[in-house]
Amino acid sequence: MTGMLLTYCGNVHPAEDLAGWLAAVREHAVPVAAAARAAGRAFGLGAWWPEPVARRLAMDATARAQVRAELTALDLPIWTLNVFPYAGFHDTVVKTAVYRPDWTTEERLLYTRQCAEAVATLVPAGSVVPLSTLPLGYRGRPAMPDELRVMARNLARAASALAAIEQATGVCGVLALEPEPDCLLETCAQTVAFLETWLFDEGAWTTVPAPVLRRHLGICVDLCHLAVVGEDPIAALSDLRSRGIAVPKIQVSSCLELRQPEALDRLLAFAEPRYLHQTGGERGLRALDLDDVARRRAEFATAGRLRTHFHMPLWWDDAGPLGSTRREVERTLRWLMMQPRPWPLLEVETYTWGVLGDFAGGAPLAERLARELDFAAKALRR
Repeated sequence: MTGMLLTYCGNVHPAEDLAGWLAAVREHAVPVAAAARAAGRAFGLGAWWPEPVARRLAMDATARAQVRAELTALDLPIWTLNVFPYAGFHDTVVKTAVYRPDWTTEERLLYTRQCAEAVATLVPAGSVVPLSTLPLGYRGRPAMPDELRVMARNLARAASALAAIEQATGVCGVLALEPEPDCLLETCAQTVAFLETWLFDEGAWTTVPAPVLRRHLGICVDLCHLAVVGEDPIAALSDLRSRGIAVPKIQVSSCLELRQPEALDRLLAFAEPRYLHQTGGERGLRALDLDDVARRRAEFATAGRLRTHFHMPLWWDDAGPLGSTRREVERTLRWLMMQPRPWPLLEVETYTWGVLGDFAGGAPLAERLARELDFAAKALRR
């Protein structure tokens, strides 16, 4: 897998300030990096900076110098940023708050710019840094054309800012919309339609040329999300390549899969109060969360195969009535290795360890993360 960048997503660490983030890097990323290098793989950070950390790094040169010196000493380059959660991703209750602020707001644009400006000072010139972001916002109701226009304009402004950063630093940031169930963009196909209609073909901000938009805007493909909504990742990735739409990052993750209705109670046992667990049936039935599935039990007991947005340990599956979409992940990774370069960066995104309870086991988090990366690396070689 020479040339493939493989890391894990730092949103697994509940660090809300700079000191906490650096402590998490030392405690968890350092041993994960050591394990990767012992296996013959390079390793770089998939970082998540909550808004207070991003703001400080963008505005405080001393803080940036501290981070640069520490990461250099630890031999931990930054490879990618997750700029989807704004803050509070490990609050007691997150649910739909993870989609706020959305892309209609100046707060979302400013946060994204601050992340991009800060990371550009921490990586070498010539680097390409994927920045994955939310798919416009939560689909509480259909977005009106005026709202979509504002979102498109803010994305165009973000692309313009990334172009200016690249001109000043030589670092190319690519902002990648990440389709997710029950958001305004649920699938890659919907995201393509939005990008081509509102940005690439028509242009929502006429001062930003199409080549700039195409260079700095793209799609992050989350394999868990696509499994829930029933979109085939290989077909989606092939379509994106044919259209010339950037896919700077793939989030390597699997979801829960209920194959037989008699195991419905086992699926419902995964309900918990922190994160959303959107659920889709193969016959089109949908629910925002597992609590909704429980309330509509009779409907979902006859909905065929169910897939639930719960990022499971990548290696885990079960041949019985309740398992995961691990085989879909493996199939996609094998296909990816047969494609021409450049390959997207691969980021394993299992942030749910804190809500998995006894299922997570007692191993230190760094060991669990290293095991996931090893699993993905082996899948790439098969």
